[in-house]
Amino acid sequence: MRASIGSTIALSMLIAVMAQAHGTEDTPKTTKQEQSVSAFMRKKLELSQLALEGIVNEDFALIKQSANALDKLGGQKEFEVFPLDEYTHFSAEYRRIARSMGKEADKKNIDGSAMAYVQLTMSCVECHKFSRKVRMAQAAPFGKILTPQ
Repeated sequence: MRASIGSTIALSMLIAVMAQAHGTEDTPKTTKQEQSVSAFMRKKLELSQLALEGIVNEDFALIKQSANALDKLGGQKEFEVFPLDEYTHFSAEYRRIARSMGKEADKKNIDGSAMAYVQLTMSCVECHKFSRKVRMAQAAPFGKILTPQ
C-alpha cells in the first residue's frame, strides 16, 4: 500500500513537471487571444439577448439598436477568427441577417424580426459547429489556427 501511494505521488509530480516544461513562450499570447475572442463572443451574446428582449416586448427600437450593433460587431477584426473562405461566408451571412432583423424592426414587423432572430441564431450555431471542426482537424491550440502555416 505504501509503495502504491509513493508511486502515485511520484507519478503526479512527474506529470506536473512535464506539464510545466511543455509550456511555450507564446502560451500567454494564446491565453490573451482566447480571452479576447471570448469577450467578443460574450458581447455578441449580450446583444443577441437584447434583440430577443426587444422581440418579446415588441420594442422595435431595441430590436433595431441590437441589430445594428450586431451588424457592426460582425464587421470588426475580432470577428475574423479563421482565414478561410467558408468562415468569410458565415460572417457575411451573419451580417446580412442582422441587417434583415433591423429592416423588419423598421417595418414594425414582429414576426419578421423574430424569424430573422431565429436565422441569426442558427447562423451562429452553424458557424460554431464549423469552427469546432476546423480546430479539431488542425489539432492545434486555439491561437495557432489564426496564423496560416
